[in-house]
Amino acid sequence: MIGGANIDIIGRSDRKIIPMDSNIGKVIQSYGGVGRNIAENIARLGIKVHFVSAFGDDYNGHNCIRYCESVGMDMQDCLVIKGERTSSYLAVLDDTGDMSVAINDMDILRFLNWEHLSSVFKKIQKEDLLVIDTNLDKDLIERMMKEAPCPIFVDPISCEKAKKLEGLLQYVHTFKPNVYEASELSGIPYEDETSVMKMGQYFLDKGVQEVFISMGKKGVMGFLKDIAYSCETEKITVANATGAGDAFMGALVSASVLDYEFKEKMMFAQSASVCTIESDASVCPRLSVEYVNQRRKNIRFIMKEENICF
Repeated sequence: MIGGANIDIIGRSDRKIIPMDSNIGKVIQSYGGVGRNIAENIARLGIKVHFVSAFGDDYNGHNCIRYCESVGMDMQDCLVIKGERTSSYLAVLDDTGDMSVAINDMDILRFLNWEHLSSVFKKIQKEDLLVIDTNLDKDLIERMMKEAPCPIFVDPISCEKAKKLEGLLQYVHTFKPNVYEASELSGIPYEDETSVMKMGQYFLDKGVQEVFISMGKKGVMGFLKDIAYSCETEKITVANATGAGDAFMGALVSASVLDYEFKEKMMFAQSASVCTIESDASVCPRLSVEYVNQRRKNIRFIMKEENICF
């Protein structure tokens, strides 16, 4: 996994947010970053994960590295930059747990370059999986995709950062955007389920082998060859929705390593996402294959399957 690592500061309002005012609520600090969260989810699901990122030579950076090592992540190829601050992410959640606003400071990732990653890539084997996020520079993403000897999994992170994947989708094996990122990259306006199916077809036509488009409370649509699968779950009580997508991606990677078939992979990833949504933390501390499968037994899935014909 190559991507960003942050110190997350998450505030959740007890009541409906009042703009331009001090809102009463709870503030929690934890270790985050899309790439780091995905890697921790993979590690907690029992899969060996090698994480590469850049940290400042500061209190937050050293503590984050030690924490990641404690949960089973291999951090030996991370950069620690003197005189720089570790990335941070500040988010405000409303009283339902959904994000109201966020600010992301990831300037330190400019130090993560091919000069450093070329030595990392010498360790990658064809049977490995390479997972990247789009916090990295586009030129670096392109170089990694062209050099990778193994399947590539990509989380586009945001609508703006998803644009870095233009012209590179043919290198991607598994792609997990949300519906807004998928709309931005495909140019297809999000209107209904039919428009999401068109987005899925677009990515398949570009060469992506497996596509999972998340639609928030409406579930996920998965695309494999010429078939679309939709997977929706019962209503879930939201404690913190911040890390749900990262849990889904981490579980997708883990399920791929464990050779789950496509629909099983979707339901496993959805179940891991539910476990995270129900937790106050961005990564559920209780996460494991056993915990996810136990929770899955009590989730009612609404699954549909249909051929894509556009």
